[in-house]
Amino acid sequence: MRAAAILSVLALLGACQTPCPDPVTGPINTSFRCEDGSLLNVTFTRNPDSARIAQEGYIVVDLPARVTGSGYRYNNNGAEFRGRSNEARWTRPGAAETTCHEITE
Repeated sequence: MRAAAILSVLALLGACQTPCPDPVTGPINTSFRCEDGSLLNVTFTRNPDSARIAQEGYIVVDLPARVTGSGYRYNNNGAEFRGRSNEARWTRPGAAETTCHEITE
């Protein structure tokens, strides 16, 4: 019985030595179509954790990540991009908030 317990512990410890796959660390590019008709091209980066948002007719905005209870949130100087899964809300200073959906091909 004791030998079985020791073998079980050793097997579990051996499993801990298995290398895990590397997390995605490079930029992730995606596009969102918003209810106000705008198209957002968003680049998410990990280091620093930020989102770069390009919207036609406006300057590109770099937003640092902020703490959120769930999903994601990036904001700075009145611009905010937040959401969960493939739906986001986008606010630019001087404009009303709009709901956006990720474009999947």
